[in-house]
Amino acid sequence: MTISTTVDPRRVAEYRRAGLWGDASLHDYWQLSVLQQPDREAVVDSRGTRWTYRQVDDLAGRVAGHLYASGVRAGDVVSVQLPNWAQFLALDVACLRLGAVVNPVLPSHRHTELTYRLRQCASTALVMPTQFRSMDYRDLAGQLAAELPALRTVLMVENRVPDGRFCSFDEAARHDPLPAELWAPGRGTDVAAVLFTSGSEARPKGVLLTHDNVLAGERAFAYELGIGYPDRMFMPAPLAHATGYLHGMTMPFMVGATSVLLDTFTGESALAMLNAERCTAGMGATSIVADLFDACEHGPGLHPDLRLLACGGAPVPARLLERARTFGIRVHSVYGSTESAPHTLTRADDPDHRVLRTDGRPVPGTQVKIVDPVTRRRLPAGVEGEEASRGPAVFAGYLGEPELTAACLDADGWYYSGDLAVADADGYLRITGRIKDTIVRGGENISATEVEAIVRDHPWVKDVAVVAMPNERLGECACAYVVPTVGAPHLDLAGLRHFFVERGVAKYKIPEWVEIVDALPMTPSGKVRKVELRQRIADQIAAERAAALVRAAAPGATEQNGTAAIVRPAHTRTKGR
Repeated sequence: MTISTTVDPRRVAEYRRAGLWGDASLHDYWQLSVLQQPDREAVVDSRGTRWTYRQVDDLAGRVAGHLYASGVRAGDVVSVQLPNWAQFLALDVACLRLGAVVNPVLPSHRHTELTYRLRQCASTALVMPTQFRSMDYRDLAGQLAAELPALRTVLMVENRVPDGRFCSFDEAARHDPLPAELWAPGRGTDVAAVLFTSGSEARPKGVLLTHDNVLAGERAFAYELGIGYPDRMFMPAPLAHATGYLHGMTMPFMVGATSVLLDTFTGESALAMLNAERCTAGMGATSIVADLFDACEHGPGLHPDLRLLACGGAPVPARLLERARTFGIRVHSVYGSTESAPHTLTRADDPDHRVLRTDGRPVPGTQVKIVDPVTRRRLPAGVEGEEASRGPAVFAGYLGEPELTAACLDADGWYYSGDLAVADADGYLRITGRIKDTIVRGGENISATEVEAIVRDHPWVKDVAVVAMPNERLGECACAYVVPTVGAPHLDLAGLRHFFVERGVAKYKIPEWVEIVDALPMTPSGKVRKVELRQRIADQIAAERAAALVRAAAPGATEQNGTAAIVRPAHTRTKGR
């Protein structure tokens, strides 16, 4: 299946007149950087790989040759399930050269998530690591190759053990380069990437991003933050996320900068790499930045070349921004989504009260309005409503989901985010909550509906409601209120975790708190009162924190470590049984 989309001609004409869209491709920008500075480092990863623009370009040409020989053509989808490794960039450029559509996939995804995404995309090629952390991917790759008829080739990165089923990246990198006459890079409104995201719906959605979308969004992002060719952009967020793919890999090569990629995050490893590579900028979720600052307090501190960190994925606490100043850097609050790439942010010249209390104002070319969630009528400044954005970075639609697309993207190009926000008279925005039933765990979006569907499949579960619970480090975690079947054995967190692992579900989706209850609170219309459940678990967490602080202040108390002393990371509680 060739991935394509139709963009409203009125929108095309408007953005072309404004100079925000055109005939350029991401491959054009890559070629420009190669020509301008072939010997500058394009990418560095935490395993020690360092490649210049010239080296990546040569590798990309050879990998493109291999993919073409395997039957991959313009408009076909190549799914890339790699950690933050330098090979990801080479594969991305290879796809751009072929005109293939890149579909980044999280390394944590297993059979359930992968089969859905690859079927939706009708992926013709899949790239996986041989091994990452404790996971060996070869058996999973074999299953997928057997089950998915559209899959023509599976490429394994660092396949050190000979395996006749798959080609290794090193083998592909020895292929003859794709001849220039076979280059077929997309451009303009052609689809460049499919990034999957989970919202309040039960299934993930494939967000279609065109070359125009990505180029316009990243040009604005780089301009507003002053990022250019001398910069070294640190990226600990997965390249399968919009944050990693757009800001950690694509934007740097657009401006001729260097991508510095960390594959396994800890505060200590991030600090070590940031300092060793003399990074000048970086971006991550709130929890990532907080852990980095924690490491600074017990380590060498941040080197003076680092001038900014951008923070998104969840509202940024004012205390985190204040904390950044003690290290001599600026943290910029950035707001957006995969469907509408970060479109508001704070600037270097914003006054303190804007930086500490808002998520910034729109980037040039982007419009934002706050509307009534039901009528979608614009609301005045200071009134909470649903945030909507319109601009050249707003996506082209959901893959194979016309109804879902129409529900959030209107005929005039406005994207309705499902987020609650307030805007002031000067256009500065503050995100206040969400309409959608989503849990944001350390920057990862988890669909509560999806998790509930899995829990309900457990033979001992009668009903379940999954809600967000507060967590000081990650922002939120999943809490499952479970109603067991009559006479069922005791179901605890360990049992539920085992059930999720057996189902082949990503571990970050597993609930980290389980409450066993006799019944769920319901509305008269038969819907679960999730607001009540969220408040219940929030009050419970707050009470435990208060009790822990009292215990810590008692004479002879032993100091405990941060969140672990206040909020238990995994818990099962029985109520009313």
